[in-house]
Formats: sequence, structure tokens, C-alpha cells
Amino acid sequence: MKRRHFLQALGGLPLALGCGSPRPSTRYDMLKIPDERTARTWIIKAFKKEGYAVELDRSVKVAKDAALIVDVATKGDVWGVAWLRADEEQALKGVLPPVPAGVADGALWVHRGLDDDADQRFLILLEKHYDYDPDPRGEGGVVRSIEEVEARCIRDVTDYLVRAKAGQIE
Repeated sequence: MKRRHFLQALGGLPLALGCGSPRPSTRYDMLKIPDERTARTWIIKAFKKEGYAVELDRSVKVAKDAALIVDVATKGDVWGVAWLRADEEQALKGVLPPVPAGVADGALWVHRGLDDDADQRFLILLEKHYDYDPDPRGEGGVVRSIEEVEARCIRDVTDYLVRAKAGQIE
């Protein structure tokens, strides 16, 4: 009998402990980056919005011994978009020129192919510039939601394609 009373007393303990002040909200210490498949979906959405048929995974020569896979490109045309993951960016260090100033703030980084691919033009999107807060409703300094990052990606690609149509990209 005594054991039963002891267990009942322990059973009430969590209730008594839960009656204090509310738990402080937690902050995410790490932002998330959309996976490449998700980013491709957004890029394709922008291409279709501008009326382009797309092809995937176009290889474009960018240096004597290096090619870059352009994730989404216009079918039958020279325009494309490369979504660079951190590992790809590291592997292309010294092959591609340094990231231009302002790219993190929304400036477009357009690159061209080399040799037989000299007519190819592609926008480079660095995945690290599209990070988001997995819980933007919580407390903390970052408030970008996945929807805001998607909208930014589509806007960046659309801006690039509109400028390309207008002949503003060399």
C-alpha cells in the first residue's frame, strides 16, 4: 500500500512542476537552406512564368579543365541558372571569379561559358544567400520564411530573364 501512495505522489509531481512560469521560447541557432530540388522547382517556375521551355543539367565549360552544371536552362537558347551549393562553390574556387560585391544583397551574378560554350550565359545563385528561419514566428533576429525565400529566388531569376530578353545581359 505504501508503494502505491508513493507512486501516486510521484504521478502528481509533473503537474506541480508544470505550474510555474511559461517556458521561454527557443531560438533557432541555425538557419536552413532549401535543398537543390526545391530550388530547381522555384527556378523552373520563374522560367515558365516568362514563357520559356526548360532543360535541366546543361554542362557549360567555364575554364580550361572545368565545366559547371547549369541546373535549369532555356531550351534552344543560351540562358540558364546555376544553383551553387556550398560544396560546389568550394570546388569552383579559383575557377570562377570572386563573388561580386552586392550579390548577398540581391545583385545578379551572371557568368558566361568558355570556348565552344562562349555564347552561354547563366545566373549563379549561391544557396547560402537563400537561407530561412524554420520558425519565423518565433523570437529572434531572422524573420525570413521559406515562402519569402521562394519569392526572392523567383524574383531574382525573373529579373535575370527579363533583362536577358531585353538584351541587357552581354
